[in-house]
Order: sequence, then structure tokens, then C-alpha cells
Amino acid sequence: MTGTFRGRLLTPSSVAVVGASNDSSRTAGRPIAFLKRHGFRGEIWPVNRNRSTVQDLPAYPSLSSLPGRPDHAFVVLDTEPALAALNELVSLGVPCVTMLADGFSETGPAGLAREHKLRALLAGTKTRVVGPNSLGVINCRTGMALTANAAFAKAPLLPGNVSVISQSGSTIGTFVSRGRARGMGFANLVSVGNEVDLSVGEIGLEILEDPKISTILLFLESIKNAATLEAFAQRAFSLGKTLLAYKLGRSEIGAQLASSHTGAMMSSDRAVDALFRDLGIRRVSVFEALFEATPLFEAKLQPSQSTNRKVAVVCTTGGGGALVADQLGLRGIEIAGPTAGVRSRLAEIGVRLGAGPLIDLTLAGTRPDVMRVAIDAILAEETYAAVVAAIGSSAETYPELAVKPIAEAHASRSETAKPLAVFTVPHAYEALSLLAASGIAGFRTPEACADAIALRLAPIAPRFDLRRRLEQQASIPALASNVDSLSEAEALELFQAIGVPTVRRQLLALRDIERARDLVVDLRPPLVVKLVSADLPHKTEAGAVTLGVYDPSDISRVVAAMLRSARQYRPDARIDQVLIQEQVAPIQEAIIGFKREPAIGSLITLGVGGIFAEIYDDIVVRRAPVCVDEAREMIADVRGLRISAGYRGRPKGDLDALAAAVAAFSRLAALDGVLEAEINPVAIRPEGDGVVAVDGLARLALTHSQGI
Repeated sequence: MTGTFRGRLLTPSSVAVVGASNDSSRTAGRPIAFLKRHGFRGEIWPVNRNRSTVQDLPAYPSLSSLPGRPDHAFVVLDTEPALAALNELVSLGVPCVTMLADGFSETGPAGLAREHKLRALLAGTKTRVVGPNSLGVINCRTGMALTANAAFAKAPLLPGNVSVISQSGSTIGTFVSRGRARGMGFANLVSVGNEVDLSVGEIGLEILEDPKISTILLFLESIKNAATLEAFAQRAFSLGKTLLAYKLGRSEIGAQLASSHTGAMMSSDRAVDALFRDLGIRRVSVFEALFEATPLFEAKLQPSQSTNRKVAVVCTTGGGGALVADQLGLRGIEIAGPTAGVRSRLAEIGVRLGAGPLIDLTLAGTRPDVMRVAIDAILAEETYAAVVAAIGSSAETYPELAVKPIAEAHASRSETAKPLAVFTVPHAYEALSLLAASGIAGFRTPEACADAIALRLAPIAPRFDLRRRLEQQASIPALASNVDSLSEAEALELFQAIGVPTVRRQLLALRDIERARDLVVDLRPPLVVKLVSADLPHKTEAGAVTLGVYDPSDISRVVAAMLRSARQYRPDARIDQVLIQEQVAPIQEAIIGFKREPAIGSLITLGVGGIFAEIYDDIVVRRAPVCVDEAREMIADVRGLRISAGYRGRPKGDLDALAAAVAAFSRLAALDGVLEAEINPVAIRPEGDGVVAVDGLARLALTHSQGI
């Protein structure tokens, strides 16, 4: 960021609204109305060439007629006039501009051309732009509601220590309205729009400069600049601040463009999960959890590296307790029943607990003294990593009976105490407001509550510099620069060169097939015979592979049959070589994939291999490259590979060798010419016998470097 930009985004002393309307109900009139309504203390300069006043403020016919250079300008004009206004704002040296207009890359080629024009206009200047397609920027502490979002028509604008960065403009209003209903405030909210200039990461770095902000909430539709997002996440982690994200797009859109099995399974959503894991960004799966969970991540409750995932569920309704316990169980959280210490403390006041995992106070009646003793006793026990209270009907009608004693217990505990959350079974906004005012995470649904607790207990270990270090250590061979894909034989040669063990094999030209018996004498039957063609990435479907050839004299006959099948499958396939390799009898097959994902970078995938890999869809994805230890973690996360760990007495596979192969394969990240690659299958041999890559493919960029 330039020096002139810092501070002008969120704390300007003067703002200009370009295209401001006198009608406060219109989109172009709302920013002036909201700035006045919420008490912005800086200068407000409406720009409207047709009026001398706008909403009782002096208006200016042009930017050049303003009494000074504004710190921040909000352009609410249509697309082409907005670009013209931006040109003038740049010439005036305005440090920060927010653009409302749409009509850019989201509209097709013409819009993309406008986007290029906007970037060219900003190049080399000191002006930074939020948007276009941004509904504005809000600082709740100063009343700077520089926005066209209708949700800000209502007062008050509650200040807080949580910030919001959203790619959806309408969603910032959702945060404010839902927060207002329970007394929850925000420090600031930014609608980033198309991120043509300022990215989520750059805006986040600006927000982090406020020492009072403890948590930043991200509402994302896509990842547009992973590099600045990483810088933002790294700075947040160093400051002990939490990034919570809700990311749209869990579908598999775009997977059909991939040519490999893993490419098809490696959805953008899985790529985002891998990115967030690396950056220490905690991703919620339930939207409400995004803002309800924030008290669990205050600076005083730093993420723990403990593996303890035992949670105490105390309830005044067995059904409500079961609701949240069920959701916690689905997320791998253990519900730990009452300890002897908890039973003893409650017995002292005449409360006897039944058997089972819940600390169920239903029969004791909803009484403040009972709830207070229960919460104090649970918080004192080291057995539990966190506490969830499920409160029944009293939460709505008599919050002082169960919710208030929870707030009192929370207020009296030490700052390092375990996380505490409350699920109110009925609609209980008064109780939720009481919890919010007390700094306790209150939830309306068991799903959001469990989502937040699971995230709070998940160890966090960002890997900010690991990928770069591993890439720098990689030694990668050169690639031919005039092809867009490698044949299987060429791919196996590449994989072998980067340290992946490959099957023993012999490559023959079609013209030499009649002499195959004499040319493959070093290979031990049974043999596998394959047609080599980059046009046949999935050989099984094309009938281009034959297993179990024991007599080398049969190779020519087998090849002739495969050629007939392949020509029917794809008549234009280029086939001029045959690959003959030793047939491997593994304990199990794995699949390793590599792919470059736009805006995120290189990804490595591991899963159960074979022709049914896509049906199983049992894969894990990480950003590449990975070290051997991380590869071991990947292996542990693939359910199907537990077979090779000696499941139910089965022979153990060489999983250490598999981890080494995964780490070696991930070094393709250091070679920018490889877009996508795959080994399927990787044959996992018995423990101590290693693994071998049996089949592979690689897709290249048509223009790439010769080597690293």
C-alpha cells in the first residue's frame, strides 16, 4: 500500500459522494443520508452538477470545484460516467476511491475490457480503488456509513471489536441487522466488490492496524489474490488475531475441465480448504456461526495446540442437549459425561445426575444456584476442553434463571479459562443479547454451535513459508517447450527424475513390435502392455491396456487388438509407441495428483487409486509442495488407505515409502510448465518393499520455462 492510502479507507477526515442524489430513498442518495444519520464527524461533499444543495448540504458541480482534495470518494454513477469520474479523481491524487458501478468482468468481454482500462488508469498512481461493484465502506466507531446498503437506514450503528470483509455487498447489511438484534456491534465493514485493485488481503492488512480489533470475518465467493491473502493471514497470526471465513461454492463447478481423475475430484472448494489450512483461516460451514462464534476467538482465548476434544454438555432440557451433542459428534467431538468432581459439587446442593454423557439438570428444575454451581464445577475440571450449555424454554421467558448465572460464572473466571458457548433452544433474543453483552458465544441453532466449537478446538498450525522453502530446495529436470502434454512414458520418466519410484518398463516403437520378444528380455512376466498416446489419458476406457501377458511372443497380437479398440474409441488418437512393463501385485493402489488452481497455486492430492478412484472420491488435498511429515498426515486422512495400515490383520503396506513418493511428486510445484499431473495407480507394496508408480500423465502449458 502507498503511504497516502493508509488510514484513508476507514478513517477519512473528508468524503466526497460523486453523483449524490437529493432523494435519500434512492441508491445514489443513501450514502449522504447514512453519513448524516450515523453522525459522521468529517466533511461531507456531495458532487451533483444539477443542484446547489443535496439533502441540505452544499453541493458541488464538479470534482475540481470541491473545497479540497477528499480523503475518500464514493462514486455512485453508472459504469461509463464512473470511469470518467475515476480518471479525474486519479488526476487530483485522491488516495482512496470506492466504486459502486457494475458492468465489469462479471458481464463478459466488454466488461473485462473496462476492467483492463480501470487497471491501466490506476497504474503508477497513488489512488487505490475498492470495487467496482462495491456497496461501500463503514466505520461504526466514527459513523462513517459510506454505503448504499439499505440496511444502514436504521439506527443505531453499534460499535464493536469485530470487522467484516465481504465480497457480497448485501451481506454487510445482514451482519449489521442480525448483530443489532442481539446487541452485537462491529468495528467496520467493507464490501470489496470485484477486487480489481484493492484485494481482501490488502484491506485486511489495513484493518489489522487497529489494536482493538480481535477478529475479522470474511464472507467470500472466490479467491482472487492468494498472495495478499497470505500476507494478511500471516500478519493476523503474528498479532494473535482470528480470521473466520464463510466461503460460498462447495459445488464441483469446473471439474469437467480436468483431464485427470484427481483433477476432476480436486474441486475449487477443496482447494480453498487447503489454502485456508495453510494460512490458519478457520472456515465455518454454517453461515450464522460466522458472527455468533466470535466471542470464542477473542485474543484472551488463543487457539490451543492441545489434542483434547472432550466437551461437557450441560442442559436444562435433555432434548436440547441431545441436539447439540449430536451435531458435535458429527464433527468428531467427544461428549464427556460428568466427572466425579462435577457429580460431587452438584450433590452438595442436592442434585443427583443420571447416567449418560449429558450433564442434564432437567429434573433439578431451572434454578440459578444449580446452573452456577454446575458451570463453575465444569470450568474447574481439566477433563473438558470446552463447555456447551443448552438452555430450554427459560431462555426465552426467564433468562435470569439459567442464562444470567452462566454470564456471572463467565465474568468471574480467569482469562485463560476454557471456551464456553450457549445454545438457546427457543427463540430467545433477550437471552442472546445478554450473552453478547457478557462476551459469551450464543447460538440459535445446534449446527452453528457445534461448527464453532469444532473450529475452536481444532489445532491451528499455519505453514506460511514452508511451500517456498520446499520449492527452493527442489531439483527439477527440464521440459520440452513445444508440447501441451506428455505421454505416459514421458510422464513416468519425469516422475522418476524427481524422485518417485517407477515400474520397470521398456518403450518400443510400433514398428518394433514384431521383435518385442527379443527386446523385453530384462522384464519379468507377467507383463502389462499399453498403447502410448497423450490422446488417451484413460486407457482402460479405450481398451488400450492389457494385463497378464506371460509370453512375450503374444505382445504383437495383443497390440493389434488394442489398436483396433483404440481406433474405435478415438479415431484421431496419435499412437506410435507401446509401453511394456512388469505387472505389479500391490497390497493396495493409491492415486497421487497435482494441479495448479487459478489464484490459489499448486495443489497435491492423495487418495485411493485404481479405475474407481472417482467413485470412491476419498481424497485429501494440500497446497504443494509438501514435506514427508505432511504427506504422512495426508495418508492418515484418507479413510481407504487404512487398509494398508494393517486394518483387521491385513498385511501392512509401505506407507513410509508412499509418503516419500507424495513429497517427491509435490515438487512439480517448482516447475511452472506443469499444469496438471497424476500417478494412477501407485502400487503400495508390503512394508519395506516400497511403492512404484505404474501409470501417469502430465499436462503442460504451451509456453513454459525450460527448467528451474
